[in-house]
Amino acid sequence: MENTFNEFIKARRIAKRITLRAFSEQLGIDPSNYSRIERGLSQPPSSPEKLKPFCRLLDISEESADYRELMRLAALGRGEIPPGILSDKTVLAKLPILFRILEEETPKCNFLLS
Repeated sequence: MENTFNEFIKARRIAKRITLRAFSEQLGIDPSNYSRIERGLSQPPSSPEKLKPFCRLLDISEESADYRELMRLAALGRGEIPPGILSDKTVLAKLPILFRILEEETPKCNFLLS
């Protein structure tokens, strides 16, 4: 399983046997700029609307688990809280507690962050 947006997109593009250049051209993105996305040097697109062409080219339907994973990984790649967490009011209410615990534990857990 891919852990980042760029790994997810690259694996699916390769599985569909689409070259990087062909994929980027179909997206309307300069190949060198798209390559930066796949290598994790540029952030994922900023909205679901901008991700729809990726989904279309990779045959990912909006009802699928792959779609939810793509959206989750894109949000994480931009340093945002994933939509699934933001839509759960119970989890959302507990985030401040989680963040406080993580901030308190960070000096003790630096080895986890590297």
